[in-house]
Amino acid sequence: MRTPRSARWISLAVALVCACRAGEPVSQTDELRVISLSPSTTDVVVALGGREALVGVDQYSKVLSGLGELPSLGGLFAPDLERALELRPTLVLGVRSESQAAFFAQLRARGVRVREIDSSGSLEQVLETYPQIGKELGREPDARALVARVREQLAEVSRSVEGLERPSVALVVEREPLYVAAGGSFASALIELAGGRNVFGDLSGAYPQVSLELLAERAPDVLIDSTREPTTGPQAQSEAHGYWSRYGFVRRVEIVAPGVATLPGTRLAEGAQILRARVHPGRTWSQAP
Repeated sequence: MRTPRSARWISLAVALVCACRAGEPVSQTDELRVISLSPSTTDVVVALGGREALVGVDQYSKVLSGLGELPSLGGLFAPDLERALELRPTLVLGVRSESQAAFFAQLRARGVRVREIDSSGSLEQVLETYPQIGKELGREPDARALVARVREQLAEVSRSVEGLERPSVALVVEREPLYVAAGGSFASALIELAGGRNVFGDLSGAYPQVSLELLAERAPDVLIDSTREPTTGPQAQSEAHGYWSRYGFVRRVEIVAPGVATLPGTRLAEGAQILRARVHPGRTWSQAP
């Protein structure tokens, strides 16, 4: 089964790899030379104060984390091994995937330690990556503080929708074939925190493929389309409405950028706020956390 394009955002930022002695996190007194090949782990490194230690990133991290000055190792699924070795990393962040397995094997063969961290599942799994990465960076107190801060931001979003009607929601991450956010994804938790009810919350896994018939049967009040760039402005709205208007069971269509609710990292509250605005349009909310 092919990987859905928009669902690739899920795997853009899944893992952590370290190039030091096996099993031993780097202390703050060691010279850290970090390569991150995943936007979400790059995001966490920067949030923990490790920006100065970065010596190379993937092409998506350069854009999403504003690291244009750093060397690029290319895409997520075909990083440049020679370039990576030239940068002499002591910590490498990567994606857990079959497509990167050979790359990791080559790193290990050259004495580079690989430490993978999976953040592609539940909200708690994503939050757990902060202290895991913090330990490798020697920044555990910063990581604990980050977890507490993000939890409070999410709680604030949840408090803001207390007492409101909870419309049923389907978050689509790919159209053809149809992939949606299910109960095993952190996106499902964000929908609930944003005041919605995920119609596919009972399905196992994170982003399964489903049929149009099942989508019609679940008949969500709101269909959130996260499959296209750009996703703002009249043209994008018109395209999305034109596509989904073919199906009579679609009641209301909203759009969000790919990755808003499917890219792990430290911007979970921002994703929840964006979903809240789509689930409950027309309301004025207090200042963002």
